[in-house]
Amino acid sequence: MTQNSFRAALQGVVDARHQADHPLIDRWAAGEAKRETVAGAIREHWYWIGNLIPAALFNICATAPEDVVEMEMENYREETDPANPHVELLLRFCEACGMTREQLAAGRGLPTTECWLNWELNTSATQHWIAGVAGVHIASEAQEPRLFSKVLPALRETYRFTEHELEYWWEHAEADIEHGGRAFEILVKHCDTREKQDMALHYASEGARLKYMFWDGINLHYEVGYRLQ
Repeated sequence: MTQNSFRAALQGVVDARHQADHPLIDRWAAGEAKRETVAGAIREHWYWIGNLIPAALFNICATAPEDVVEMEMENYREETDPANPHVELLLRFCEACGMTREQLAAGRGLPTTECWLNWELNTSATQHWIAGVAGVHIASEAQEPRLFSKVLPALRETYRFTEHELEYWWEHAEADIEHGGRAFEILVKHCDTREKQDMALHYASEGARLKYMFWDGINLHYEVGYRLQ
């Protein structure tokens, strides 16, 4: 397929199961989700991202061409910027939700969170780097701006978090537009055969499906009260 049609197809497989369309996110955006669910969601996010980076980025770098390595290292440098490390922004919001660093460090994710995390780590470590970029960046990072922008108004107006507490959210609502866009550009450039395009589409689709399941778990465990662990 042409570059334009491939780019559209990549977006299409993510949109078919976009996390921002999850029923829980609709309730959250309307200010109807429990505050405990918001806290639970960021706890799961902490467990997932804290165990994903830098491992998945470095896994992809191990076999990728130079421009992909540059993309991943730029992501890593931004995430770990000493002047404003993103892990501290995430911790700040977790603490605003009533969780301590010790509680976060001692816990583990829901089974659905662990499934999603392990799939990303395994894909980035054992599959072609194209699969890793599609599974880690297209299936997740490229979704974040739409998700974060959807829930930010409720986090401000209904749940009454301050802008300081919300920096992780609005920072990534903006930064991941650039990050996700660059991942699309990388795949469009390097997927120069139908076989490579099909690989990218498969892993983007599978990743989006599992990220949606991540929210299924949060909804069941924290919002509905069906204990998954």
